[in-house]
Amino acid sequence: MRSLFSLALLLFALNAQAQEHFIDGGVLYERLQRKDPSSIAYIFGIYDAIQIVQYHGAVADQYFCAPTGVTGLQLADGVRDFLESDPAMSEYPAGILVLRALISMFPCGKT
Repeated sequence: MRSLFSLALLLFALNAQAQEHFIDGGVLYERLQRKDPSSIAYIFGIYDAIQIVQYHGAVADQYFCAPTGVTGLQLADGVRDFLESDPAMSEYPAGILVLRALISMFPCGKT
């Protein structure tokens, strides 16, 4: 529970700092389609922020379990594929959509 609160606080803080530069899933998708390097940087930023929260939480509270060595290109491709499979997500804040994509791409404890 503490981990969930930490993540919510972190995403809120990132969103509060970025109000003037807020992007939604549609903007992120457009950048991914153009292969704009800022899209990979954005996704990696969200990925790293969540990894920091997960590092300090219990294993049972992990949001996603990415394999060691995952690349920015793999993350970008996965987020783009996630958006293409669920276009309604393009209306969500980009940070939330990246989190949902990561959970979908790298589920924990599923064999």
